[in-house]
Amino acid sequence: MKIFDAIALEKRYLEFRESGYDQKWLNFSDFQPYLEKQTLDQEIIGYSFMQLPISKLTIGTGKKRLLIWSQMHGNESTGTRAMMDVLAFLQKPSYLAKHILEAVTIDFIPMLNPDGANVNTRRNAVGIDMNRDFLAKQSIEINVLIDQVQKGQYDVLFNLHDQRTIFNVGTSALPATLSFLAPSYNQAEEVNAVRQHTMGIIQAMNAALQELIPGQVGRYTSEFYPRSTGDNFTLMGFPTVLVEAGHFPNDYERNQTRKYNAIAMLSALETIATGGPLPFQGYEEIPQNGQRFLDIIIRNVTIQGKENSTKTDLGIYFEEEYCPTSNSVQRIGYVNEIGDLQSLLGHLDLDGTHLTYRDGLTNIPYLGMEANFTVGSWTLIKGHLTT
Repeated sequence: MKIFDAIALEKRYLEFRESGYDQKWLNFSDFQPYLEKQTLDQEIIGYSFMQLPISKLTIGTGKKRLLIWSQMHGNESTGTRAMMDVLAFLQKPSYLAKHILEAVTIDFIPMLNPDGANVNTRRNAVGIDMNRDFLAKQSIEINVLIDQVQKGQYDVLFNLHDQRTIFNVGTSALPATLSFLAPSYNQAEEVNAVRQHTMGIIQAMNAALQELIPGQVGRYTSEFYPRSTGDNFTLMGFPTVLVEAGHFPNDYERNQTRKYNAIAMLSALETIATGGPLPFQGYEEIPQNGQRFLDIIIRNVTIQGKENSTKTDLGIYFEEEYCPTSNSVQRIGYVNEIGDLQSLLGHLDLDGTHLTYRDGLTNIPYLGMEANFTVGSWTLIKGHLTT
């Protein structure tokens, strides 16, 4: 009997999708009601710099112990929301849930960086990127994580992140909706038994996703980062799966990506629960991420000066910026590239043949310019497109 069926899980997804968390920005106060209603075992394992609690949820009774954490970068919530769906699935009766929970015990830290989450930034309250703080240990939160790993005797770790919209898969024109990495433990990027185990889990996750989003799974660079979390946990002997949630067409809130992330995580849990040697040779066949995408490309725009004119392409990238006065996050488009963009792709690719910028400093585009203009039937104002 086939235990894991990605296609069937996608069809059933709405049955276990956690409702009420459709926005990409997930802050501490919005997340608290979820924690308060949970019946799973909960423990506060530490506090952030701003004295917000860092919680751990536990499910399962199996001998294999897993630790999963998300939002160590506060503005990267897709993994958190995907794990909400995974936990909801595991709490509903099914043969797959029973199989997983009897074999594994899962500890989940859903918001390692609540201070950063509150202001939609990757860094913590004092500006430290804790994913580059493993050696110095200057952030309170990274010490909470390391302490938990050291006392938890875990068999596998999962580090859940979001990646930018710029990534494509290999040389293709497909977005890297999800990317994975078995982190290196030295500069030579050698492969030992720890990395092989990680690669085997990733190979299973990729196989499941290829049934659903073929060609939209990438492999993150395996360059060794001496200060990073995954590399150092691998060096310590912990298989560490890095998950990077990326872009799916017309899904800037990343709800489609969240769905595929949840299904990939369930495939990983089933693989670990089933046990046995994991084939890993196919890991290297997963195409590496390229960087060919911009959020919007407007092609063949005329720049008109007093005496000269030229046609060029404009590339726009979205930034999600926190506004303290309104306590909200706005998606704002900025001109990121000007010139020959033939080799690049736009998640939205527009023909600007009939668009002219005339002379005057407020009209001629420049790098870093906030993108507010109309192209054909599209109007772009602070990154919000309307027709």
